[in-house]
Amino acid sequence: MALPTPHSMKLRLLVWEGYAPEPQRQAFKRYIKKKYDVDLQLSVDHITSPQDTYRALRLKSADILSPSHNHINDQHFRLFDLGLVLPLNLENIPNYHKVEKHFKGLEHLTHDGQAYGIPFAWGPYGLIYNADVVAHPPTSWNALWEPRYQKKYTIADLGEHNIYITALALGYADEDLKSFDNLNSARFREKLSQLVSNKHHFWEGVDTAQDMESVALATSWGFSLPELRTQGENWKWAPLEEKSPGWIDNFVISHTLKDRPQLKRIAEEWLNFVLSPEFQAEVVVRHLSARPVNGQAMGLLNIAELESLGLADADDPQSRLVLMPDLERRARNGFDLLWSRAVNGKANE
Repeated sequence: MALPTPHSMKLRLLVWEGYAPEPQRQAFKRYIKKKYDVDLQLSVDHITSPQDTYRALRLKSADILSPSHNHINDQHFRLFDLGLVLPLNLENIPNYHKVEKHFKGLEHLTHDGQAYGIPFAWGPYGLIYNADVVAHPPTSWNALWEPRYQKKYTIADLGEHNIYITALALGYADEDLKSFDNLNSARFREKLSQLVSNKHHFWEGVDTAQDMESVALATSWGFSLPELRTQGENWKWAPLEEKSPGWIDNFVISHTLKDRPQLKRIAEEWLNFVLSPEFQAEVVVRHLSARPVNGQAMGLLNIAELESLGLADADDPQSRLVLMPDLERRARNGFDLLWSRAVNGKANE
């Protein structure tokens, strides 16, 4: 096999589905060709679980990744401590200066005063409902446990996230979400088991319109909503009394580019590209129905788009979220055990 010429390079992305759509890939490759005279190949694979990013970094199989905020320096993953991600030169990422101030200098992206990643999008692991089927919007996570919705909802195949919504449904405080000891009770285990056994099916990775077939309620990142609207289906966010688990997804650069300065520079160009107002409006909002970190994207959105995200309200939408916590190793292992037993029908063994 012939080796790539100096003007041909390959950049490998491992990201959540929808984070690098084909039109934007092509636009980025044209930009890199014009600026650097490099014929760039973009290889894009999709994450289905947090373990995928950690595994790819250890196996050196990806150059740019999009981990969630609570997995970057988790005691299990320890991306900083293990030297698996590279520090960024923010001068090469001028769109970072357009990021909303509360998304700058985030603790999970900073190590020893140096930026190691950029925020990309944020939102809830929330509850959506089919307004053509459900007469009254659900106002509590406890709707998932109501007999009328048995076998009429879908949830993600993600134990940690479903443990959080079970805790919120039971009225646990925000700080309890990271405590295995506080959640590990017969009452909690039974409720988690019911959530699993009464579902219609699991969806994996990111929710799609196809995942919403035959159900009335669903947990969601919001990613399925644009396609559902295109199909004429009237799905909406449920106005919950309780908070929802919140996430911030990010882009980081792998240690695979440590000794490849030009390709790292191009990788930083990608990070700058995804922070542009145009990318944030078109991809983050219109394509994913997630929430942008670049405030200038708001000026490119119409009222209907803002309302669909809950961003047209006077109240701070972040106040309705509780960011999913970093977990100590014991808590993560304990949550994995709780979920495994719930899935296998052994909740109280």
